[in-house]
Amino acid sequence: MTSALCSTMDTGSRSARGPATRTALVAAAGALTALLLGATAPEAATAPGSGADRPCRAGHFCAWGQDSFTGRAHHTAAAGAEFERCIPLPDGLEAKSFANSTHHSVTVYQDPDCDTDADFSTHPPGSQVPEAPYVARAIQVWRS
Repeated sequence: MTSALCSTMDTGSRSARGPATRTALVAAAGALTALLLGATAPEAATAPGSGADRPCRAGHFCAWGQDSFTGRAHHTAAAGAEFERCIPLPDGLEAKSFANSTHHSVTVYQDPDCDTDADFSTHPPGSQVPEAPYVARAIQVWRS
């Protein structure tokens, strides 16, 4: 199952947001937290060369347990995520390859609590890492 999250795009226009919009955004953030913390599940990976342009669907951050986008996979729809919050990969997944198909920069951490004493690196939208230099155990999605 893939977590489905809400996303808004900044088109440059500034409009006033009323209480109903803020309430909807808070509700979406709560739903996102619930999905990311317990309701997400691994999915089968789409490997490069299997007819897909990318190993990860647009709007998702994807992590695999083996190099070259193979092995156990986890796909998270990260657009609209609770930004700048440490999100451990589920079920102890230690990712050895990953792809950022979101519209946001994503920092990938070796430490499951996003501790910067361990290895970490930030990946721009559209980046792919078929052989990570360290196992990834958590992510953080940044506002773009």
